[in-house]
Amino acid sequence: MNNNRAHTYNPDNLSDAQLWGLGVSSILTEMNGQRHDTLYQAGVRTEKVVSNLKHIMQRDWGIESREEYLDMLEWLANEGHNHSYMQIQDHFNTLSEKSIDALIKAYSHNTDQQSNFKIVRNYRHTLRVGGIGAWDDGRYVSICRWGATTGVLTEEESWEKIHQVALRVQSSYDSWYSFGLSYIAGRQYWRKDTSEFFAKDAMKMIRGLTGKSNSPWNLLDWNLDLSKTP
Repeated sequence: MNNNRAHTYNPDNLSDAQLWGLGVSSILTEMNGQRHDTLYQAGVRTEKVVSNLKHIMQRDWGIESREEYLDMLEWLANEGHNHSYMQIQDHFNTLSEKSIDALIKAYSHNTDQQSNFKIVRNYRHTLRVGGIGAWDDGRYVSICRWGATTGVLTEEESWEKIHQVALRVQSSYDSWYSFGLSYIAGRQYWRKDTSEFFAKDAMKMIRGLTGKSNSPWNLLDWNLDLSKTP
């Protein structure tokens, strides 16, 4: 990467709305130590970057073709992990706290399901509206960025998809922090991990994004007007 470009914020002169859309993927971007201010998370689209990303997508996501990218995006947008989470939450809303505790105890033979029940119980009031949708939406934007990097999606397609998800995210939460909390809950739900260590480790990332002056979550107002398409 050109040294000047590597140290320049927003080298492609993206609009604030575009940067906001990329901010939806900030947690995963931060975890991978990549860029928040370019469509390509690595900042460039070299042969090596593309080759490595293709390998990762096949290994970790089972995705290689354009059709598989689009199928995954459709699943994240219309179902994702939030679908089953909200089904449990809706059921819990019909039960008393005592009945919820009894149900969780009855699943001692199925620790994965029991863990997910506990996660929904712990977050169901805080994430009453959006659930763990941030977990699905954050990964959706990352996949759009990866798709553009590998060349299976055009930049125009990626920006349009990112813009549509950004609009939904903004209407589902009231701040970057609440979005981040939803993402963390979703990550716990995916891992079926209720341990204090896992939750604290994830919260470090949230505190970093909300605490750094140069974080996209501080540079970009949550209520930024996103009505104009990129």
